[in-house]
Amino acid sequence: MRSLVFLAVAATAIPAFGEEEKGIADYFSLDTRTFFFDRSFDLPDTPDVEALTAGGILAFESPRAAGFGIGLGYYGSFSLGVFDREEGIGSALLQSDGDDISFLGEAYVDFDTGTHRVVVGDQRLDTPLADDHDNRLLPTVYEAARYRFTAENTSFLELGYINAFSGFGSSLDGFEKPEGDWGEDGLAYVFGGGELFGTKLRAQWVQTLEDSGRNDDYGYADARYGFDWGSGTYLQAQIGKTGYQAEETGEMFGLKAGTSFGLFDVAFLLNGIRDNLFDAVEAGPMYSDWQQGYGNYEPSDALGMQLTFRPNDRAYVRIGYVDVESRDGDAFNLDSFSEFNFDTQYTFSNAMKLRVRYSIKDQDESSDREDRDDFRIIFYYDF
Repeated sequence: MRSLVFLAVAATAIPAFGEEEKGIADYFSLDTRTFFFDRSFDLPDTPDVEALTAGGILAFESPRAAGFGIGLGYYGSFSLGVFDREEGIGSALLQSDGDDISFLGEAYVDFDTGTHRVVVGDQRLDTPLADDHDNRLLPTVYEAARYRFTAENTSFLELGYINAFSGFGSSLDGFEKPEGDWGEDGLAYVFGGGELFGTKLRAQWVQTLEDSGRNDDYGYADARYGFDWGSGTYLQAQIGKTGYQAEETGEMFGLKAGTSFGLFDVAFLLNGIRDNLFDAVEAGPMYSDWQQGYGNYEPSDALGMQLTFRPNDRAYVRIGYVDVESRDGDAFNLDSFSEFNFDTQYTFSNAMKLRVRYSIKDQDESSDREDRDDFRIIFYYDF
């Protein structure tokens, strides 16, 4: 795939006819983050996870010629030396051995007419079951090819193939295929969406192309309806499934309802998982995924709420609470807990913002896991 990208450079380096001429620097961007991560466990024998890294994405996006363009993005997350590298293992800010992350994360050819779009190469995806899962310093990227058709009414259909990915937070420092889950030949997917009677609909199906891995297929669908009464009042519903080669299918469902009044947004949610683990390719589609401690998506019931205060268009303060109760006794590694989450962000300018997150996760007595606290500070600066 990468050879296609570099072969396209000569063809796309010349500005398209009629395009306003720009300097070479206008095609580059540098989006940086500095990320402090501290996860502390209550048991003294469990090591805490601490890391302070800086990095980001240096990207190039070419001018378009006859609808064609290329994109390149170099990814990096580098320890600032405040903590030992071993302490950062498990943060997803460094590799699994504590080394820095540094690799060519995006390298793709992009053909776009507005109605038809084809992207081939190393790229970020935006689907319910495979997205960039961007809640560490770096997003997840994929070796993939995709075609999207977009109708005039904004309905769309996307067909795609995924060969490998960079792991959560791109902590693999490159691309690998998890053959134990996907099999040897990767994944094919279809993803579509539109609007029917005022209800926004989306659905995705992902199929393994070979049966040597644990998983067979993944499915997801959701719907959102906005009401005329109130301010921003809505109701959402979702379902999902994970098919396994030799195990019972895991099924997921969820509901979420919310509204706004004055400077406040409020939402209530529930999620349920039945029969086996619910698994996505690499994403957090469940409504209860906003909090920081949800683990292996075991059979469980989750109830939660969020309250967001927006004093102005630059800041928000959000608090949330979720209670997750495991259902299947000793069949799984129990993760039965409640979690309180605090999340605030202030935007100083178009280029700079600061986000702070803190969560307290308390396990029930029946749980096999232990209590923990998470504290994160993320500073964003885009050049």
